[in-house]
Amino acid sequence: MGESKVMLYTVADLYKFYREGRIRLAPEFQRNSIWPAAARAYLIDTILNRQPIPQLFLHRTVSAQTGRTTYDVVDGQQRLRAIFDFLEDKIRLTQSHGQSFYNRRLSQLPAALKDRVWNHTLLIQELYGYSEAEIEDMFVRINRFVVRLSKQELRHAKARGQFHQLARSLAGLPFWLKHRVFSKNQIQRMRGDEFVAEIAILLIEGPQDKKKAVDLYYVQYQDHFPSKAAVERRLREYLRWIETAFPDLARHRYRKPVDLYSLVGALDAATKDGATAKTLKPQRARTALIAFEQDLASPKPSREATTYLAAASRQTDNVGPRRSRIEIIQRRLRAA
Repeated sequence: MGESKVMLYTVADLYKFYREGRIRLAPEFQRNSIWPAAARAYLIDTILNRQPIPQLFLHRTVSAQTGRTTYDVVDGQQRLRAIFDFLEDKIRLTQSHGQSFYNRRLSQLPAALKDRVWNHTLLIQELYGYSEAEIEDMFVRINRFVVRLSKQELRHAKARGQFHQLARSLAGLPFWLKHRVFSKNQIQRMRGDEFVAEIAILLIEGPQDKKKAVDLYYVQYQDHFPSKAAVERRLREYLRWIETAFPDLARHRYRKPVDLYSLVGALDAATKDGATAKTLKPQRARTALIAFEQDLASPKPSREATTYLAAASRQTDNVGPRRSRIEIIQRRLRAA
């Protein structure tokens, strides 16, 4: 069992550790950096006004070979990133209205205020001797109620292995931001990881109920994922086909996750029917899909469009509505 003790470090102490490579801000279980600029600036304003900020949790490790001490940030990544970025002149004090340092960077502050930042004392809960699993569990427990982590962020905190690597890798494709499938903030909150996981499951076994399936696949394909390369190849092929058919995807409803999931599912179903994404002519399919999009937006949509709209508006991640949407788009592709 590990141990912990309360330590006091100045901003200067922690920045020195960081510059020496002794503080790791983003261990595997941590989230991406997600604080907006206003929140970062407000934190620095808090320090300049000599107000306390919540304690940070660091896990200390000492190398048996070199004796070098390093720290993993268990909780406090966002706070430390904001502080270090301010020290590197990357943040303006946009939240310090009515104060002499409003909208300034560190380099623009008088010496007394610079000293106030460098010498600000941070309360650190220093952990030592905990296993990786114990640290991951601690991170989840600390953040479950305080930070309101998304399901995917909680999943990422514990996930490892082949399926996790696939989702992480493909969530980093430019496709999602370029075509406005997700915003930058959604990507940072790992919505892309979750969506890639859902599509991967779709390509492995067909539509599944998201609420039940995602966690199971992270576990099932943790150590052994024999179809990983094939799933990645197929998904990349479908995304390329979609970009060819819709270079202006950001202007169409098919960019929305609920519709994009359906389109990928329809392409995969067409492949299993004997066609492939290569033989389905993108331009002819585009014409058919745009006609269907217009039908969906019509004041008097067809019966099939009405069915699709219902399946795209209620319980959209349940297996029934997913199958219904995929089958409808598949018929449109087949007709093209």
